[in-house]
Amino acid sequence: MGLSSNCRYWSSLLVIVTFSLLLTACDDDSHQEIALNAKGYPDLSRVVAYSDTTPKQYLECAINYRTSCLVSQFPPIGLTFNTAVTLTDIEQRIFASHPWMAERFLSALALLPSEVLSLFRSVGAIVIADDIRPSFYSANTATIYIDPRYLWRNEKEWLTIIAKQDFRDQFQANVPFLAVRQTVDSEGNYASWVSNEYTENNTMRTTEQLLLALFRLLVHELAHAVDAIPPASITSLDPCRTIYQNISAMTPLNQTLYDRFPLQDDILFDAANVLYDGVTPSYEVSTLTASQVGAHFEVEGASDLYGYSNRKEDMAMLFQSYMMYEHFGLQDRFLFLSQNEGVALGCDRYTVEWGQTGRMFDPLVYERMMLAAETILQPALPARSPPERKAVPIPAGTPWCEMIDD
Repeated sequence: MGLSSNCRYWSSLLVIVTFSLLLTACDDDSHQEIALNAKGYPDLSRVVAYSDTTPKQYLECAINYRTSCLVSQFPPIGLTFNTAVTLTDIEQRIFASHPWMAERFLSALALLPSEVLSLFRSVGAIVIADDIRPSFYSANTATIYIDPRYLWRNEKEWLTIIAKQDFRDQFQANVPFLAVRQTVDSEGNYASWVSNEYTENNTMRTTEQLLLALFRLLVHELAHAVDAIPPASITSLDPCRTIYQNISAMTPLNQTLYDRFPLQDDILFDAANVLYDGVTPSYEVSTLTASQVGAHFEVEGASDLYGYSNRKEDMAMLFQSYMMYEHFGLQDRFLFLSQNEGVALGCDRYTVEWGQTGRMFDPLVYERMMLAAETILQPALPARSPPERKAVPIPAGTPWCEMIDD
């Protein structure tokens, strides 16, 4: 892509600023500010390009998620390759701290439906590194950052991953209920799921065994990418502006969802802010019971409580539900559990106070899910309506042990 002299000037200036300052002035709109002490952001100093043919400048743009390169320096895959996206195209945008991570990722992609690859058109890169947890998408880089726990296949690979917890786990102690999602088959049976954690009973995994969890994660993060940079807008990106400036200037696809079917429950927004963003809980949230939060949740159209953390997550969770059913015939079971006083450990500690099997088929959720899928998949991959089913309520008081008993 040719640049005007003016664009070359701004490109050079941005490079100088990027490498001399980690964060710029508060009135700089070139990137999204991320505090230096922000939790969940990884050390990517060990990351390198997997392919020898990857342009050198792409590495710095991909790993510096606190800044944002010009589109001319780091274009999305769909702007570089105008034809259908291939595994080779994606391979040139993979950056990893260890080669096995890229190899496992590509092996898994080869098993996915080929039409899913088209969703990568809005992506700048895929970064997989030993210090990433949790996975995330960045609007500064249009890049997906993947936790390698989704990819390891043996002990040697597992031992290269830095031991760390998802920082959000600590927030659970701030509310008296548990929000739980299970993945079940068409009969409501718990889906066979291989853990991402290495244990005495889980020391080896095949690509096929890790595929379900990776697919669920990947379509979620791809939904963020397409939401931020709709495929129809890729060719109109301004090469002389940063990725973040371009994204900020566009209307996200989730606006279509909220124009028609907005979520509105303030209690659930507050609860999600506590559980997923670490906001200090109000008295109302800190005393909210599982049955109460379930009653609020039942009359709205979210597929998961996480959808109340922001519109982007709402869109991604709905799309994730659609894709898991479309490609694997798996549906969601969503539950709110109470904690039984006096029981310290084991599944006896918890009781289901509200739940639905096939939450995605609740009429309120189904309309929103289909709109989200159609908005993200068209025109390259038209959404197809799954067979009509019904959401089945789980009786209040059902022991949690019964829900996880194979």
